[in-house]
Amino acid sequence: MCSRIYIEDIHMLKMFIDDWVKYLDGLEKEILKLELHSKDSQILNNIFECVHSIKSGSSFVGLRSITRLSYEVEITLDAIKDLKVTVNTGLIDSILLYVDFLSAYIKKLFEVLKKRDFRSENGVMYLELKYEQREEDILEILKLAFVNCEVKSDEYINTGEQQPLENEISLDILESEEFKEGLAYGIKEQFLIESTENIERMENDLLIRLDTTSNDREAINEIFRAVHSIKGGIGIYLAVTNPQSSLYAGLKKFSKVVHTFESLLALVRDKECKFEKNLVDLSFIMMDYLKSFMSSVDSEEFNAVYDKGIIEKIKEQISNVEKLSTPLGKSAVAIIGQDAGKTEDIKSNGSVPQSIRVNEDKLDKMMNTISELIIAKNSFMHISEKLNLEYDLPEMSKEVKQVGAYVNRISDELQNAIMSIRMVEIKTVFQKMPRVIRDIAQSTGKRMELYMEGESTEIDKTIIEQISDPLVHLIRNSADHGIEDPNERLFKGKPETGSIILRAYNKNKNVLIEIEDDGKGIDSENVKQKAIDKGLITEKEAEVMNKDQLINLIFLPGFSMAKKITEVSGRGVGMDIVKSNISKINGKVTIESEVDKGTKMIIRLPLTLAVSRGLIVEVERETYIFPLEYIVETVKISRNSIHEFNGKFFTYLRGEAIGIEWLSKLFLTGERNTENEEVNAIILSNGTVNYAIAVDKLKNEQEFVVKTLEGHLASIPGISGSTLLGNGQVVLIVNPVDILKFVEN
Repeated sequence: MCSRIYIEDIHMLKMFIDDWVKYLDGLEKEILKLELHSKDSQILNNIFECVHSIKSGSSFVGLRSITRLSYEVEITLDAIKDLKVTVNTGLIDSILLYVDFLSAYIKKLFEVLKKRDFRSENGVMYLELKYEQREEDILEILKLAFVNCEVKSDEYINTGEQQPLENEISLDILESEEFKEGLAYGIKEQFLIESTENIERMENDLLIRLDTTSNDREAINEIFRAVHSIKGGIGIYLAVTNPQSSLYAGLKKFSKVVHTFESLLALVRDKECKFEKNLVDLSFIMMDYLKSFMSSVDSEEFNAVYDKGIIEKIKEQISNVEKLSTPLGKSAVAIIGQDAGKTEDIKSNGSVPQSIRVNEDKLDKMMNTISELIIAKNSFMHISEKLNLEYDLPEMSKEVKQVGAYVNRISDELQNAIMSIRMVEIKTVFQKMPRVIRDIAQSTGKRMELYMEGESTEIDKTIIEQISDPLVHLIRNSADHGIEDPNERLFKGKPETGSIILRAYNKNKNVLIEIEDDGKGIDSENVKQKAIDKGLITEKEAEVMNKDQLINLIFLPGFSMAKKITEVSGRGVGMDIVKSNISKINGKVTIESEVDKGTKMIIRLPLTLAVSRGLIVEVERETYIFPLEYIVETVKISRNSIHEFNGKFFTYLRGEAIGIEWLSKLFLTGERNTENEEVNAIILSNGTVNYAIAVDKLKNEQEFVVKTLEGHLASIPGISGSTLLGNGQVVLIVNPVDILKFVEN
């Protein structure tokens, strides 16, 4: 059906489109809520107001296609409100088809209005659907769903056959290849982002729930919605893709597989079947297929065949489910009951939160600018001190100090604001772990459960990206090495099913991640013997080690306690890399373990890598900064309490013997000074061992921004970077991890 728009109404149309885009953001969510809360008048009113506004606007500017469909949806909503129809899956699906149509129509229309200059045109612009049957099909489905919902709900069984619509939406406006390529780029990016989010949610949350509780109707409904959203995204992407391209052919094939899987999910949902193990396994295969295809869409390379017969497997399951009958006396859709408190949380208040996507490079640039401001603010205190002491201008010094305090407050607020934008919830990493545990349980025959706590804990996005792989490795180690076989657990008097707890929480200015299991634990004596057998340490070295030091030998390169190499572990190339990768982001990993009780691995991470706090020290008239993360305390040590043994020095601190070394000796800038009555020392710790590092002067704490060193300077051991002080002086940042390695050797 052709829509006629007068050129003088273009400005009004643009205003309507802006409003419709805002409505669409919340319309689908409200419709999905309606499926669970069909008698909620507030949800109905929210949907009706959106649809009515869209209908009124489209009628005003002459978009007859949208007007017709919106009118039909209004009739349906009125009937729901008057209890003339029953809300079921078929009815909701038909309304969602209207939303999908509307979304695609508006997106293409928006691009046309954005690129075309109407100021030089007069008269009428005609908009036409390339496939008129698409609009008629949706209209027919809306009417048919209305009629079906007037009968008893148990007489209506949606087999999913009404959903497939092969014709893609395409507005006959500026059908040039140049237009399509420009539009396709934006739609492709959005399609990849939204589809990836849906896949991760299904794989790492919903399917894990169904693997445990096969009759979780809410999870089944949510999986169907996620797959339906992916299919809708394919339809939109196809509409702007060149039909002659390999991408178009690949998307068509992909669309067929996704639609077939959606039909299977619709049957399972509508017939109230349990999501048995074979369906869970098939769904995980489907998730792997979806992820593989997303990579192909990103690169637009479809040479390899990715389905591996998956569509036949899906059809086989459809055949099995179709043989089952829908329970009589029940609705074809399971309405999940909510308690009063939860219902209030789900109900909409009529407002939809607004958000925008910002390129990460822009955030990084802003963070760098704020970092420079932090360096600049430190200059005020230096200038104030100079005015007072060197120029004897106390009043001016006071004014500069006040201005410095004001700038300091503003810079702190800016820093906190930009850091909060960069912060993301750690659940983006945690959600991958249930799949990891499930796969290991399947391959080893062990029984285990994963409990996750503190998923809402926030941390810098840069750290999130770098902690994912180490965390996966530690989880795999807990599952493979820690948790015993069911028979062994029963013999020890433990539950047959092992428990692994993954938790995150904030402590001071750090985020702590713990991986705790109730498995066999780590026997320090076995670790010691294994390390000696492999030649990693000598027997003499092993004898002077305490329990914690022995357990930490598992971080040595090449160390492994596995009796045989498996697909999961055993090659001894993991834990040292884990520790190294965590150290690169200024983190620490420590281990607590008891035999037959379990093991806890603790990762301590900074909230952000952009700005740190450090202690300024002086050694041989050179200034250095020690990051506070590794400093336990600062002390003054009497010369008489420093002793030498075998060429190394040690002292007693509160009754405990600890080693001591001079930073000047480590950096080859001077000799050990043992003549002073007292020695200023920093107590560093790597989580298991404390060590005293002697310096000439302890100055003050200060925020600093790390500037990486380039070229040959980047490989200097013991130095992690440089920074600027408020007086413009360049100082080196000490790397405590390297320092502790030096003193231990």
